[in-house]
Amino acid sequence: MVVYRFTIEAKGQKRCPQSLSNPYHHLRGDSMSTSARAACVLAIVAALASVGYANWADSFDGGAFNLTTWKWLSYPQVAGTYTQTLKTTEDGNAYLALAETSSVGADLPGAAFGIGFGSDEKFSDVRVAGTVNVTGDASHAYHGLASRSSYIVNDGKIVAGAAPGVIASCYVMHINWENGPANLQIDIEKVVQLQNIMDKNFDVTIPELANARCYYAALDIVGSGPVYVQGKLYEYKGGPLVAETAVMVDTDGNDWWEEDNKGDAVFKTGPSGIFAQNEKATPAGFYTTFDDVSSKSDDVPAIILSPANGATDVSVQATLKWIEAKYATGRQLWFGRKDNMQQVDPVPEGTTYVTAMLDRDQTYQWRVDLIGPAGTVTGDTWEFTTGDAVTIDDFESYADDAAIAATWPHNIGGDFSYVFADTSTFSQGSKSMRLEYQNQYEPFVTEATRTFDVAQDWKSINVVSLALDFRGKRDDVEQPLYVRLEDEAGNQATVAHELTYAIQSEPWRSWEGISLVSFAGVDLATIKKIAIGVGGGESASAQAVDDRDAIYIDNIRLIRGATATRR
Repeated sequence: MVVYRFTIEAKGQKRCPQSLSNPYHHLRGDSMSTSARAACVLAIVAALASVGYANWADSFDGGAFNLTTWKWLSYPQVAGTYTQTLKTTEDGNAYLALAETSSVGADLPGAAFGIGFGSDEKFSDVRVAGTVNVTGDASHAYHGLASRSSYIVNDGKIVAGAAPGVIASCYVMHINWENGPANLQIDIEKVVQLQNIMDKNFDVTIPELANARCYYAALDIVGSGPVYVQGKLYEYKGGPLVAETAVMVDTDGNDWWEEDNKGDAVFKTGPSGIFAQNEKATPAGFYTTFDDVSSKSDDVPAIILSPANGATDVSVQATLKWIEAKYATGRQLWFGRKDNMQQVDPVPEGTTYVTAMLDRDQTYQWRVDLIGPAGTVTGDTWEFTTGDAVTIDDFESYADDAAIAATWPHNIGGDFSYVFADTSTFSQGSKSMRLEYQNQYEPFVTEATRTFDVAQDWKSINVVSLALDFRGKRDDVEQPLYVRLEDEAGNQATVAHELTYAIQSEPWRSWEGISLVSFAGVDLATIKKIAIGVGGGESASAQAVDDRDAIYIDNIRLIRGATATRR
């Protein structure tokens, strides 16, 4: 089972108390196993905003619940010792404490987690957020935020063999105090019937040590196919971003971060909520605190796809990509050198923006503000540092196999598929191009070719070499790997990797230093096509009759200035 921690967005601009106690009186020990994590707290609070979007919030002001629709559940739900208590700080700020006093185990009656549903209203695009650990006294447990939840309350008969209590599926964000404030982490997960189905994690450790305090946490979920999920931690609501997870992209297929054969459908709608959890027998139970929790459809900021926040060696002609919630009717893009962002005019028509040629070894910042019926939602400020490279293709923009095959068609006739968008292996980002080949048949070579809409001028931007990342499999049959360029006049030149066994490399390799001088006779000012291929083209390969091998290509780029060759 999986333990989840949920937070919801604040209604007012409350900051952490100035003086925080820190009675961390017991340790929880090692993190729970994947199979032993207990469940999502799903809470959706329902109130339709005037613009027609679902919203709910509770500030607990006055020491009372503002919402009358709270529903409190736990799993297992046996002892009845899971409680929800409103408390007040010395300066009069009221907050919520979720607590369990009994241990959980085979012969113990305590709850592994307790959840709170603000209402049963269903959300799609949503930000669930709130202030966590508001008095610094959370015991070593998990805070949690969740949304797009579905659940049943098992009475011991509905699901045979399962203990009584709530059984849920949802997207969650954990704010993990389990190993104490020195090891504070956030992460995001997908949970199916209380089971964590993650094969890879999205954990982020908070860089500072002074974490016995409160933060503002937010879980952002956008889209329905695919779904984009990201967790963020702020100093306080509206304050600086402390940490964010990578974006989890969920499809109906078996994604790279899911366990094998877990091709679960995306969660499209569901309630939002908050929870606390501790699945260990010792220390007993859990204790977490929340303030200013909320679930809002019209307050979701843009979610970044690339370049990643803090990325280095970014192309000097960068392509900015982001995801917007469906409430957005417009946007403002801010971009510039660090601490000098300017509003981009004209405003981009979509969610992609290609910059002008940038200076190398410089740090740039950017931000996307979304405009909707409720006003402007200010986005987070992201930054990246440029390198020498100009990206030709990083393969992140292709939604599916059909899209990448249309841009990179193969050379084999008939109704065959050899080019795929692969999300299970990549050298950067979350996708690569998988080129499969059967060179035991004519034409004894398989290649994918991209034709540029407008001929590319590589000469004027001081490009000296080409580079790409690749990997194969150890049992691939030894054959040449090559790159071919063609200019607007139809002149062609091919450069092959000097090692024919290179395609047997299972680790990712960077093929750098492919000097453009090697493409003799091709006009570098009018590049029209680039092809990546495998095979000799003169005779059949040694592949078996039914053998279909594959190579993965990623991060095709141009290098400005001299660079050493690395193979």
